[in-house]
Amino acid sequence: MDQIPGLGPPLQDQDFNSEQHEELDAVSHETLDLVNSVVDKTKDLGQRLVNKEDKITESAVLGEELGSVAGRLPADVLFEIFNYYLIDSDHLSRRSDPSPILLASVCRRWRDTAFDMAKLWGKLSFYVDHSSKKWKRSALYYDAWLQRSRDCPLSLQLRPGYAKGGTAKLRRLIQPYMSRVSSLDIIFWNDVEPKNLLSDLPETLQKLTVNFADCFDAPETAHSLSELPSTVRSLKIRDRIFSPDCLYSLYPVWAHLTHVEIAIRPRSVLNFLFLCPKLSSCELILDQPASMRFQVHCARHPHANLQSLCIICPENFYFDPLPALFNAFTLPKLRTLEIRYAFLSSPHQELRGFLKRSKCPLEILIFDAVVTPPLDQQGDLIAIIPSLKIECRLHTEAYEEVDV
Repeated sequence: MDQIPGLGPPLQDQDFNSEQHEELDAVSHETLDLVNSVVDKTKDLGQRLVNKEDKITESAVLGEELGSVAGRLPADVLFEIFNYYLIDSDHLSRRSDPSPILLASVCRRWRDTAFDMAKLWGKLSFYVDHSSKKWKRSALYYDAWLQRSRDCPLSLQLRPGYAKGGTAKLRRLIQPYMSRVSSLDIIFWNDVEPKNLLSDLPETLQKLTVNFADCFDAPETAHSLSELPSTVRSLKIRDRIFSPDCLYSLYPVWAHLTHVEIAIRPRSVLNFLFLCPKLSSCELILDQPASMRFQVHCARHPHANLQSLCIICPENFYFDPLPALFNAFTLPKLRTLEIRYAFLSSPHQELRGFLKRSKCPLEILIFDAVVTPPLDQQGDLIAIIPSLKIECRLHTEAYEEVDV
């Protein structure tokens, strides 16, 4: 074969055939690999489908067996199961999970059992809708729920919302059941006057939580709270603070409380504790003070009954109020102390002085902070109380400041 100028020597037939065979072999191998991969995946998918079918069949059989077993459980055992199912639920509604409504929807026997358990229907959250038509349906539903509770104590959450006349509607609905209310959680919104729901509360009331929005009027609300029945032992005031004058106006209430959660200025803390001689547990959310110039030696006094204390100090304080507070505290019965703060150091020396002065049987000390005490400082505290357990929770999120 003649050589073509510029193209080099001509290819021989055997060279062409060899290269063609190599290319065909490579393509064949790639095709075979692809086919084998598809086959393997198909087999795997088929096996997974078979396994899934087996599990579905097994679940169906197991479900029938469990349904049969559940159907044969004695009523008292079902009572215990249902109680355990709802034990951690504060307030329930038809849309909540868990809910007695869900239990009643399983089967006829569970429905009859749930409706027969008055205790299951003792917790309920109310909400007043804007729509009058929706409220009428909701009112019938709420009333039927409460009727099932029969003579059991009630734990209610009231959310009047923004509906016109919402507080009056709620008051009329729950009035026949108020004599059984032991726990009340009220969320006040913009157009709600606290006195509409805080007046004439029953002597059965033991726990009260109030959540305030922009409608908050401190003197008026303090006056309403000052009329609480003497049976109340737990009071939680959310989202707002009281001035010293308002705190003093609540003296009749503070005197019999054993648990309080409140937002408060640091300068009012010691006087507040003095007003609550029976307090055994407390959560204090410190609000930004105008100054911290109170006389520690004048304010220092022991609190004889406080066993659990949580202090929450939000960020953006101009200075750290914790050292002055621990210099003033003397808590001889304290067993649990939790400190949440956003400062770069803990009040170490003041804590040491507080523990030595109080001589309390402190069991656990919790630091919930962005910077927790180093091991040597923890060792100093354990040297004072050898049985003390220290728990450090590192927080990267800052604490929100309470609105004034």
